[in-house]
Amino acid sequence: MNDFMKDYNRVTRRQLLKAGGLGAAAIAAAPIVAACSPAASASPAASAAASQSASQAPAASSAAPAASSAAPASQGASGQITIGSFQDPAMKPFREVFIKQFEQETGIKVVYEETSYDAFYEAAKRDGMNKTGAYDIYVMDDNWVPEFAAGGVIQSLDKLGLQVNPDIIAKGLDQGYWPPRSGPRLSAFKDTTPELYALVIIDDVNLLYYNTDYFPDAPDTWDAMETVIKAKTKAPDLYGFAVRGAKGNPVCMTYLPFLFSYGGKFVNDDWSAGVNSPEAIAALTRELSWLPYMPSSVASFDTDQMTGLLLQGKCMAITDYTGTAVTAIDNASSSKVVGKINLATTPKQVVNGPAIGTFICGISAGAQNPDAAVQFLEWFTSDKIQLQFAQGGSAAVTQKALTDPTAAGKYRWLPAIATSVANCTPKPRTPDEPKFEDVLGTQLNIAITKAIGQTTGFDAIAKSALDTAAAGINDVIQKNKSLYI
Repeated sequence: MNDFMKDYNRVTRRQLLKAGGLGAAAIAAAPIVAACSPAASASPAASAAASQSASQAPAASSAAPAASSAAPASQGASGQITIGSFQDPAMKPFREVFIKQFEQETGIKVVYEETSYDAFYEAAKRDGMNKTGAYDIYVMDDNWVPEFAAGGVIQSLDKLGLQVNPDIIAKGLDQGYWPPRSGPRLSAFKDTTPELYALVIIDDVNLLYYNTDYFPDAPDTWDAMETVIKAKTKAPDLYGFAVRGAKGNPVCMTYLPFLFSYGGKFVNDDWSAGVNSPEAIAALTRELSWLPYMPSSVASFDTDQMTGLLLQGKCMAITDYTGTAVTAIDNASSSKVVGKINLATTPKQVVNGPAIGTFICGISAGAQNPDAAVQFLEWFTSDKIQLQFAQGGSAAVTQKALTDPTAAGKYRWLPAIATSVANCTPKPRTPDEPKFEDVLGTQLNIAITKAIGQTTGFDAIAKSALDTAAAGINDVIQKNKSLYI
Protein backbone atom coordinates (compact mmCIF):
# COMPACT_ATOMS: atom_id res chain seq x y z
CA MET A 1 0.00 0.00 0.00
CA ASN A 2 1.14 3.54 -0.68
CA ASP A 3 -0.47 6.58 0.91
CA PHE A 4 -1.12 8.94 -1.97
CA MET A 5 -4.83 9.05 -1.03
CA LYS A 6 -4.38 8.93 2.74
CA ASP A 7 -5.93 11.67 4.89
CA TYR A 8 -8.31 12.67 2.15
CA ASN A 9 -11.69 13.94 3.41
CA ARG A 10 -14.51 12.58 1.35
CA VAL A 11 -17.96 14.03 0.73
CA THR A 12 -20.54 11.74 -0.84
CA ARG A 13 -22.52 12.72 -3.95
CA ARG A 14 -26.04 11.40 -3.46
CA GLN A 15 -27.43 14.09 -1.19
CA LEU A 16 -31.04 14.42 -0.22
CA LEU A 17 -32.38 12.09 -2.92
CA LYS A 18 -36.06 11.51 -2.32
CA ALA A 19 -38.33 8.56 -2.84
CA GLY A 20 -39.90 10.51 -5.68
CA GLY A 21 -36.49 10.52 -7.25
CA LEU A 22 -33.98 7.78 -6.53
CA GLY A 23 -33.57 7.21 -2.87
CA ALA A 24 -32.25 8.63 0.34
CA ALA A 25 -28.79 9.92 1.15
CA ALA A 26 -26.89 12.64 2.96
CA ILE A 27 -23.48 14.24 3.02
CA ALA A 28 -20.79 12.18 4.72
CA ALA A 29 -17.22 12.92 5.67
CA ALA A 30 -14.54 10.31 6.25
CA PRO A 31 -10.90 9.65 5.48
CA ILE A 32 -10.30 8.00 2.15
CA VAL A 33 -8.66 4.60 2.18
CA ALA A 34 -4.97 4.29 1.52
CA ALA A 35 -4.54 3.21 -2.07
CA CYS A 36 -2.54 0.40 -3.52
CA SER A 37 0.34 1.27 -5.76
CA PRO A 38 -0.25 0.81 -9.48
CA ALA A 39 1.91 -2.30 -9.45
CA ALA A 40 0.07 -4.01 -6.60
CA SER A 41 -2.04 -6.98 -7.55
CA ALA A 42 -4.86 -6.21 -5.12
CA SER A 43 -5.99 -3.13 -7.01
CA PRO A 44 -5.75 -0.43 -9.36
CA ALA A 45 -9.32 0.36 -9.91
CA ALA A 46 -12.23 2.42 -10.57
CA SER A 47 -13.95 4.44 -13.09
CA ALA A 48 -15.89 5.15 -15.97
CA ALA A 49 -14.47 6.86 -18.86
CA ALA A 50 -17.43 7.58 -20.80
CA SER A 51 -16.86 10.11 -23.49
CA GLN A 52 -15.13 7.58 -25.63
CA SER A 53 -12.82 8.86 -28.31
CA ALA A 54 -11.77 6.52 -31.05
CA SER A 55 -8.15 6.77 -29.99
CA GLN A 56 -8.76 6.04 -26.31
CA ALA A 57 -11.62 3.56 -26.19
CA PRO A 58 -13.58 1.19 -28.35
CA ALA A 59 -16.59 2.54 -30.20
CA ALA A 60 -19.81 2.46 -28.22
CA SER A 61 -21.12 -0.50 -30.16
CA SER A 62 -18.09 -2.63 -29.36
CA ALA A 63 -16.82 -1.36 -26.03
CA ALA A 64 -17.99 -4.35 -24.05
CA PRO A 65 -15.70 -7.37 -24.09
CA ALA A 66 -16.64 -9.98 -26.64
CA ALA A 67 -18.81 -12.77 -25.34
CA SER A 68 -17.15 -16.12 -24.93
CA SER A 69 -18.75 -19.23 -26.32
CA ALA A 70 -17.51 -21.18 -23.31
CA ALA A 71 -19.65 -21.46 -20.20
CA PRO A 72 -18.48 -19.14 -17.40
CA ALA A 73 -16.28 -20.86 -14.85
CA SER A 74 -18.54 -19.41 -12.15
CA GLN A 75 -21.53 -21.48 -13.24
CA GLY A 76 -20.50 -24.33 -10.97
CA ALA A 77 -20.51 -22.16 -7.84
CA SER A 78 -22.48 -23.09 -4.76
CA GLY A 79 -22.95 -22.11 -1.14
CA GLN A 80 -23.98 -18.65 0.06
CA ILE A 81 -23.24 -15.02 -0.75
CA THR A 82 -23.98 -11.84 1.16
CA ILE A 83 -24.98 -8.72 -0.76
CA GLY A 84 -24.87 -5.33 0.97
CA SER A 85 -26.58 -2.19 -0.31
CA PHE A 86 -27.71 1.28 0.62
CA GLN A 87 -31.47 1.80 0.87
CA ASP A 88 -33.14 3.04 -2.29
CA PRO A 89 -36.56 2.49 -3.90
CA ALA A 90 -34.87 1.48 -7.16
CA MET A 91 -33.52 -1.62 -5.37
CA LYS A 92 -36.96 -3.04 -4.53
CA PRO A 93 -37.28 -5.38 -7.56
CA PHE A 94 -33.65 -6.49 -7.17
CA ARG A 95 -34.24 -7.25 -3.50
CA GLU A 96 -37.73 -8.73 -3.60
CA VAL A 97 -37.88 -10.52 -6.95
CA PHE A 98 -34.52 -11.28 -8.51
CA ILE A 99 -32.57 -12.44 -5.49
CA LYS A 100 -35.26 -15.05 -4.82
CA GLN A 101 -35.25 -16.10 -8.47
CA PHE A 102 -31.47 -16.50 -8.42
CA GLU A 103 -31.71 -18.72 -5.34
CA GLN A 104 -34.36 -20.86 -7.01
CA GLU A 105 -32.43 -21.22 -10.26
CA THR A 106 -28.96 -21.86 -8.82
CA GLY A 107 -29.41 -23.23 -5.31
CA ILE A 108 -27.04 -20.51 -4.04
CA LYS A 109 -28.40 -18.81 -0.92
CA VAL A 110 -28.31 -15.01 -0.87
CA VAL A 111 -28.28 -12.96 2.31
CA TYR A 112 -29.28 -9.38 1.48
CA GLU A 113 -28.55 -6.55 3.91
CA GLU A 114 -29.23 -2.86 3.44
CA THR A 115 -28.87 0.26 5.53
CA SER A 116 -28.62 4.00 5.02
CA TYR A 117 -26.37 5.35 2.29
CA ASP A 118 -23.71 6.76 4.61
CA ALA A 119 -23.72 3.80 6.99
CA PHE A 120 -23.28 1.32 4.18
CA TYR A 121 -20.51 3.34 2.53
CA GLU A 122 -18.57 3.22 5.80
CA ALA A 123 -19.34 -0.45 6.46
CA ALA A 124 -18.31 -1.52 2.97
CA LYS A 125 -15.10 0.47 3.09
CA ARG A 126 -14.07 -1.02 6.44
CA ASP A 127 -15.03 -4.52 5.34
CA GLY A 128 -13.03 -4.37 2.12
CA MET A 129 -9.99 -2.69 3.66
CA ASN A 130 -9.80 -5.21 6.48
CA LYS A 131 -10.93 -8.19 4.36
CA THR A 132 -13.31 -9.25 7.10
CA GLY A 133 -15.61 -11.05 4.64
CA ALA A 134 -18.87 -9.58 5.91
CA TYR A 135 -20.01 -9.08 2.31
CA ASP A 136 -19.34 -10.72 -1.02
CA ILE A 137 -20.97 -8.03 -3.18
CA TYR A 138 -21.35 -4.32 -2.54
CA VAL A 139 -24.09 -2.36 -4.32
CA MET A 140 -22.36 1.00 -4.72
CA ASP A 141 -22.93 4.50 -6.01
CA ASP A 142 -20.70 4.86 -9.07
CA ASN A 143 -18.70 7.65 -7.45
CA TRP A 144 -17.40 5.13 -4.89
CA VAL A 145 -15.57 3.25 -7.62
CA PRO A 146 -12.40 5.38 -7.87
CA GLU A 147 -11.86 5.19 -4.11
CA PHE A 148 -12.84 1.56 -3.63
CA ALA A 149 -10.97 0.24 -6.65
CA ALA A 150 -7.81 2.27 -6.18
CA GLY A 151 -7.88 1.48 -2.46
CA GLY A 152 -8.20 -2.28 -2.80
CA VAL A 153 -11.68 -2.42 -1.27
CA ILE A 154 -13.00 -4.29 -4.33
CA GLN A 155 -11.38 -6.84 -6.65
CA SER A 156 -10.73 -6.78 -10.37
CA LEU A 157 -13.63 -8.56 -12.05
CA ASP A 158 -11.36 -9.25 -15.00
CA LYS A 159 -9.00 -11.18 -12.75
CA LEU A 160 -11.94 -13.07 -11.26
CA GLY A 161 -12.93 -14.16 -14.77
CA LEU A 162 -16.28 -12.38 -15.00
CA GLN A 163 -17.71 -12.53 -18.52
CA VAL A 164 -19.40 -9.29 -19.52
CA ASN A 165 -22.62 -9.37 -21.51
CA PRO A 166 -21.64 -7.55 -24.72
CA ASP A 167 -25.10 -5.98 -24.93
CA ILE A 168 -24.51 -3.82 -21.83
CA ILE A 169 -24.53 -0.21 -23.05
CA ALA A 170 -20.89 0.80 -23.25
CA LYS A 171 -21.03 4.09 -21.36
CA GLY A 172 -22.82 2.43 -18.47
CA LEU A 173 -20.24 -0.35 -18.42
CA ASP A 174 -17.46 2.24 -18.45
CA GLN A 175 -18.41 3.44 -14.98
CA GLY A 176 -16.75 0.35 -13.52
CA TYR A 177 -13.32 0.63 -15.15
CA TRP A 178 -10.15 1.73 -13.44
CA PRO A 179 -8.30 3.65 -14.60
CA PRO A 180 -10.78 5.35 -16.94
CA ARG A 181 -10.81 4.17 -20.52
CA SER A 182 -10.97 7.83 -21.63
CA GLY A 183 -10.61 11.23 -20.02
CA PRO A 184 -8.12 12.40 -17.40
CA ARG A 185 -6.49 9.91 -15.05
CA LEU A 186 -4.95 10.19 -11.63
CA SER A 187 -1.19 10.38 -11.94
CA ALA A 188 -0.39 7.05 -10.28
CA PHE A 189 -2.54 5.24 -12.85
CA LYS A 190 -1.50 7.18 -15.93
CA ASP A 191 0.02 4.16 -17.69
CA THR A 192 -2.08 1.40 -16.08
CA THR A 193 -4.20 -0.82 -18.30
CA PRO A 194 -7.89 -0.36 -17.39
CA GLU A 195 -9.61 -3.29 -15.72
CA LEU A 196 -13.25 -3.78 -14.81
CA TYR A 197 -13.74 -3.46 -11.07
CA ALA A 198 -17.49 -2.97 -10.84
CA LEU A 199 -20.46 -3.96 -12.97
CA VAL A 200 -23.43 -1.67 -13.62
CA ILE A 201 -26.80 -3.11 -12.56
CA ILE A 202 -29.11 -0.05 -12.93
CA ASP A 203 -28.51 2.74 -15.45
CA ASP A 204 -29.55 5.94 -13.69
CA VAL A 205 -29.23 8.87 -16.10
CA ASN A 206 -30.63 12.34 -16.79
CA LEU A 207 -33.81 12.40 -18.86
CA LEU A 208 -36.02 15.15 -20.23
CA TYR A 209 -39.57 14.92 -18.85
CA TYR A 210 -42.04 16.90 -20.96
CA ASN A 211 -45.79 17.38 -20.96
CA THR A 212 -47.23 16.39 -24.33
CA ASP A 213 -49.97 19.02 -24.00
CA TYR A 214 -47.24 21.59 -24.74
CA PHE A 215 -44.61 19.52 -26.54
CA PRO A 216 -46.34 17.05 -28.91
CA ASP A 217 -42.86 15.79 -29.84
CA ALA A 218 -39.68 15.71 -27.82
CA PRO A 219 -37.78 19.00 -28.18
CA ASP A 220 -34.39 18.09 -29.57
CA THR A 221 -32.67 21.39 -28.73
CA TRP A 222 -32.73 23.96 -25.97
CA ASP A 223 -33.77 26.49 -28.64
CA ALA A 224 -36.88 24.46 -29.43
CA MET A 225 -37.73 24.24 -25.74
CA GLU A 226 -37.19 27.94 -25.22
CA THR A 227 -39.62 28.89 -27.98
CA VAL A 228 -42.43 26.96 -26.31
CA ILE A 229 -41.51 28.01 -22.77
CA LYS A 230 -41.60 31.70 -23.68
CA ALA A 231 -44.84 31.40 -25.64
CA LYS A 232 -46.90 29.30 -23.25
CA THR A 233 -45.83 30.13 -19.67
CA LYS A 234 -48.71 31.57 -17.66
CA ALA A 235 -47.38 31.91 -14.14
CA PRO A 236 -48.38 31.07 -11.48
CA ASP A 237 -50.72 28.52 -13.04
CA LEU A 238 -48.22 27.14 -15.55
CA TYR A 239 -44.43 27.43 -15.57
CA GLY A 240 -42.22 26.62 -18.52
CA PHE A 241 -39.43 24.86 -16.63
CA ALA A 242 -38.18 24.10 -13.14
CA VAL A 243 -34.79 23.21 -11.70
CA ARG A 244 -33.34 21.70 -8.58
CA GLY A 245 -31.75 24.86 -7.21
CA ALA A 246 -30.66 23.71 -3.76
CA LYS A 247 -26.90 24.07 -3.33
CA GLY A 248 -24.52 21.17 -3.71
CA ASN A 249 -25.48 18.06 -5.65
CA PRO A 250 -29.11 19.04 -6.49
CA VAL A 251 -28.37 22.20 -8.45
CA CYS A 252 -25.44 20.53 -10.23
CA MET A 253 -27.70 17.80 -11.56
CA THR A 254 -29.81 20.33 -13.44
CA TYR A 255 -26.83 22.33 -14.71
CA LEU A 256 -24.69 19.45 -15.99
CA PRO A 257 -26.97 18.55 -18.95
CA PHE A 258 -26.69 22.20 -20.04
CA LEU A 259 -22.92 22.27 -19.49
CA PHE A 260 -22.21 19.06 -21.37
CA SER A 261 -24.60 19.93 -24.21
CA TYR A 262 -22.63 23.10 -24.90
CA GLY A 263 -19.45 21.05 -25.14
CA GLY A 264 -18.27 22.25 -21.72
CA LYS A 265 -16.26 20.16 -19.26
CA PHE A 266 -16.34 19.76 -15.51
CA VAL A 267 -12.54 19.45 -15.53
CA ASN A 268 -10.09 19.62 -18.41
CA ASP A 269 -7.78 16.83 -19.47
CA ASP A 270 -4.93 18.45 -17.49
CA TRP A 271 -7.05 18.38 -14.29
CA SER A 272 -7.74 22.10 -14.30
CA ALA A 273 -11.31 23.26 -13.69
CA GLY A 274 -13.37 23.55 -16.86
CA VAL A 275 -16.49 25.09 -15.40
CA ASN A 276 -15.65 28.69 -16.34
CA SER A 277 -14.95 28.11 -20.02
CA PRO A 278 -16.92 30.15 -22.58
CA GLU A 279 -19.07 27.07 -23.19
CA ALA A 280 -19.77 26.64 -19.48
CA ILE A 281 -20.70 30.30 -19.06
CA ALA A 282 -23.00 30.17 -22.09
CA ALA A 283 -24.70 27.08 -20.67
CA LEU A 284 -25.39 28.70 -17.31
CA THR A 285 -26.49 31.92 -18.98
CA ARG A 286 -29.10 29.90 -20.88
CA GLU A 287 -30.34 28.23 -17.70
CA LEU A 288 -30.51 31.50 -15.78
CA SER A 289 -32.33 33.20 -18.65
CA TRP A 290 -35.22 30.78 -18.12
CA LEU A 291 -35.72 31.84 -14.49
CA PRO A 292 -38.47 34.34 -15.43
CA TYR A 293 -40.48 31.28 -16.56
CA MET A 294 -39.92 29.35 -13.30
CA PRO A 295 -41.26 29.71 -9.74
CA SER A 296 -39.41 32.38 -7.75
CA SER A 297 -38.59 29.79 -5.07
CA VAL A 298 -36.51 27.42 -7.26
CA ALA A 299 -33.28 28.32 -5.44
CA SER A 300 -34.49 26.04 -2.64
CA PHE A 301 -35.98 23.31 -4.84
CA ASP A 302 -34.91 19.69 -4.68
CA THR A 303 -36.45 16.72 -6.47
CA ASP A 304 -39.76 16.70 -4.60
CA GLN A 305 -40.57 20.34 -5.31
CA MET A 306 -39.48 20.21 -8.95
CA THR A 307 -41.28 16.98 -9.83
CA GLY A 308 -44.30 18.04 -7.80
CA LEU A 309 -44.91 20.94 -10.16
CA LEU A 310 -44.60 18.68 -13.19
CA LEU A 311 -46.94 16.03 -11.78
CA GLN A 312 -49.53 18.61 -10.78
CA GLY A 313 -49.60 19.85 -14.36
CA LYS A 314 -48.10 23.20 -13.40
CA CYS A 315 -44.80 22.85 -15.27
CA MET A 316 -44.15 22.00 -18.92
CA ALA A 317 -40.80 20.23 -18.56
CA ILE A 318 -37.94 19.30 -16.26
CA THR A 319 -34.78 17.22 -16.38
CA ASP A 320 -34.31 14.54 -13.74
CA TYR A 321 -32.91 11.07 -13.17
CA THR A 322 -34.81 7.87 -14.01
CA GLY A 323 -36.48 7.32 -10.63
CA THR A 324 -39.22 9.85 -11.25
CA ALA A 325 -40.27 7.91 -14.33
CA VAL A 326 -40.22 4.55 -12.60
CA THR A 327 -42.07 5.61 -9.46
CA ALA A 328 -44.25 8.60 -10.19
CA ILE A 329 -45.31 9.78 -13.64
CA ASP A 330 -48.07 7.22 -14.11
CA ASN A 331 -49.01 6.91 -10.45
CA ALA A 332 -52.51 8.33 -10.10
CA SER A 333 -51.98 8.93 -6.39
CA SER A 334 -49.14 11.37 -7.10
CA SER A 335 -49.87 12.68 -10.61
CA LYS A 336 -52.67 14.69 -12.18
CA VAL A 337 -51.15 14.20 -15.63
CA VAL A 338 -50.98 10.41 -15.88
CA GLY A 339 -50.10 9.40 -19.43
CA LYS A 340 -49.19 12.93 -20.48
CA ILE A 341 -45.54 13.01 -19.43
CA ASN A 342 -43.22 11.66 -22.07
CA LEU A 343 -39.47 11.22 -21.93
CA ALA A 344 -36.41 11.72 -24.09
CA THR A 345 -32.72 12.31 -23.75
CA THR A 346 -31.84 15.81 -22.59
CA PRO A 347 -31.76 18.41 -25.41
CA LYS A 348 -28.64 19.48 -27.20
CA GLN A 349 -26.85 22.67 -28.00
CA VAL A 350 -23.96 21.17 -29.95
CA VAL A 351 -24.44 17.64 -28.53
CA ASN A 352 -26.80 15.88 -26.15
CA GLY A 353 -25.23 15.89 -22.70
CA PRO A 354 -27.09 13.91 -20.05
CA ALA A 355 -25.14 13.15 -16.88
CA ILE A 356 -24.97 9.54 -15.71
CA GLY A 357 -25.05 8.04 -12.25
CA THR A 358 -25.28 4.26 -11.98
CA PHE A 359 -25.98 1.63 -9.37
CA ILE A 360 -22.92 -0.56 -9.66
CA CYS A 361 -21.67 -3.74 -7.98
CA GLY A 362 -18.19 -4.66 -6.82
CA ILE A 363 -16.91 -7.85 -5.25
CA SER A 364 -15.32 -7.33 -1.86
CA ALA A 365 -11.59 -7.82 -1.44
CA GLY A 366 -12.46 -10.19 1.40
CA ALA A 367 -15.35 -11.99 -0.30
CA GLN A 368 -15.95 -15.44 1.17
CA ASN A 369 -17.46 -16.81 -2.05
CA PRO A 370 -16.17 -14.82 -5.05
CA ASP A 371 -17.11 -17.54 -7.55
CA ALA A 372 -20.77 -17.38 -6.56
CA ALA A 373 -20.58 -13.57 -6.51
CA VAL A 374 -19.32 -13.60 -10.09
CA GLN A 375 -22.09 -16.01 -11.06
CA PHE A 376 -24.70 -13.70 -9.54
CA LEU A 377 -23.44 -10.65 -11.46
CA GLU A 378 -23.28 -12.57 -14.74
CA TRP A 379 -26.77 -13.93 -14.11
CA PHE A 380 -28.34 -10.57 -13.24
CA THR A 381 -26.85 -8.83 -16.29
CA SER A 382 -27.73 -11.67 -18.67
CA ASP A 383 -30.12 -11.04 -21.56
CA LYS A 384 -32.87 -13.12 -19.94
CA ILE A 385 -32.82 -11.40 -16.55
CA GLN A 386 -32.31 -7.90 -17.92
CA LEU A 387 -35.38 -8.34 -20.11
CA GLN A 388 -37.37 -9.42 -17.08
CA PHE A 389 -36.03 -6.40 -15.18
CA ALA A 390 -37.10 -4.03 -17.97
CA GLN A 391 -40.50 -5.72 -18.25
CA GLY A 392 -41.14 -4.47 -14.70
CA GLY A 393 -40.26 -0.91 -15.73
CA SER A 394 -36.80 -0.79 -14.17
CA ALA A 395 -33.76 0.88 -15.73
CA ALA A 396 -32.04 -2.16 -17.21
CA VAL A 397 -28.48 -1.94 -18.51
CA THR A 398 -28.65 -3.78 -21.84
CA GLN A 399 -29.67 -2.33 -25.18
CA LYS A 400 -32.01 -5.19 -26.07
CA ALA A 401 -33.89 -5.01 -22.78
CA LEU A 402 -34.38 -1.24 -22.89
CA THR A 403 -35.61 -1.30 -26.48
CA ASP A 404 -37.68 -4.50 -26.31
CA PRO A 405 -41.01 -3.66 -28.02
CA THR A 406 -43.17 -5.25 -25.32
CA ALA A 407 -41.33 -3.65 -22.42
CA ALA A 408 -41.03 -0.27 -24.15
CA GLY A 409 -44.70 -0.37 -25.12
CA LYS A 410 -45.64 -0.61 -21.46
CA TYR A 411 -42.90 1.59 -20.03
CA ARG A 412 -42.22 4.41 -22.48
CA TRP A 413 -39.18 5.70 -20.59
CA LEU A 414 -37.04 2.64 -21.34
CA PRO A 415 -35.88 3.65 -24.86
CA ALA A 416 -35.17 7.16 -23.54
CA ILE A 417 -32.87 5.63 -20.92
CA ALA A 418 -31.01 3.70 -23.63
CA THR A 419 -30.54 6.85 -25.73
CA SER A 420 -29.44 8.93 -22.76
CA VAL A 421 -26.89 6.38 -21.57
CA ALA A 422 -25.46 6.11 -25.08
CA ASN A 423 -25.11 9.92 -25.21
CA CYS A 424 -24.08 10.59 -21.61
CA THR A 425 -21.06 12.44 -20.33
CA PRO A 426 -19.46 11.13 -17.12
CA LYS A 427 -18.30 13.31 -14.30
CA PRO A 428 -14.59 13.36 -13.33
CA ARG A 429 -13.39 9.96 -12.19
CA THR A 430 -11.62 10.93 -9.01
CA PRO A 431 -12.36 10.63 -5.28
CA ASP A 432 -12.49 14.44 -5.29
CA GLU A 433 -15.54 14.56 -7.57
CA PRO A 434 -18.07 14.99 -4.73
CA LYS A 435 -16.02 17.95 -3.47
CA PHE A 436 -16.05 19.44 -6.97
CA GLU A 437 -19.84 19.16 -6.94
CA ASP A 438 -20.06 20.81 -3.55
CA VAL A 439 -17.97 23.77 -4.73
CA LEU A 440 -19.79 24.15 -8.03
CA GLY A 441 -23.21 23.60 -6.47
CA THR A 442 -22.67 26.33 -3.92
CA GLN A 443 -21.90 28.88 -6.64
CA LEU A 444 -24.74 27.73 -8.88
CA ASN A 445 -27.17 28.27 -6.02
CA ILE A 446 -25.74 31.75 -5.47
CA ALA A 447 -26.13 32.53 -9.18
CA ILE A 448 -29.76 31.40 -9.24
CA THR A 449 -30.52 33.40 -6.09
CA LYS A 450 -28.99 36.53 -7.63
CA ALA A 451 -30.70 36.06 -10.99
CA ILE A 452 -34.24 35.50 -9.69
CA GLY A 453 -36.32 38.55 -10.52
CA GLN A 454 -33.83 39.79 -13.12
CA THR A 455 -34.52 40.10 -16.84
CA THR A 456 -30.99 40.92 -18.02
CA GLY A 457 -27.39 40.52 -16.89
CA PHE A 458 -27.52 36.71 -16.74
CA ASP A 459 -24.17 36.37 -18.50
CA ALA A 460 -22.38 38.50 -15.90
CA ILE A 461 -23.96 36.56 -13.04
CA ALA A 462 -22.98 33.28 -14.70
CA LYS A 463 -19.38 34.36 -15.28
CA SER A 464 -18.90 35.57 -11.70
CA ALA A 465 -20.30 32.39 -10.20
CA LEU A 466 -18.34 30.06 -12.46
CA ASP A 467 -15.07 31.93 -12.07
CA THR A 468 -15.45 31.52 -8.31
CA ALA A 469 -16.37 27.84 -8.70
CA ALA A 470 -13.36 27.20 -10.94
CA ALA A 471 -11.05 28.79 -8.38
CA GLY A 472 -12.53 26.58 -5.67
CA ILE A 473 -12.20 23.40 -7.73
CA ASN A 474 -8.61 24.29 -8.61
CA ASP A 475 -7.94 24.80 -4.91
CA VAL A 476 -9.23 21.28 -4.14
CA ILE A 477 -7.01 19.90 -6.88
CA GLN A 478 -4.00 21.84 -5.62
CA LYS A 479 -4.51 20.61 -2.05
CA ASN A 480 -4.47 17.04 -3.33
CA LYS A 481 -2.05 17.64 -6.18
CA SER A 482 -0.20 14.37 -5.58
CA LEU A 483 -3.31 12.66 -7.00
CA TYR A 484 -3.08 14.58 -10.24
CA ILE A 485 0.51 15.55 -10.99
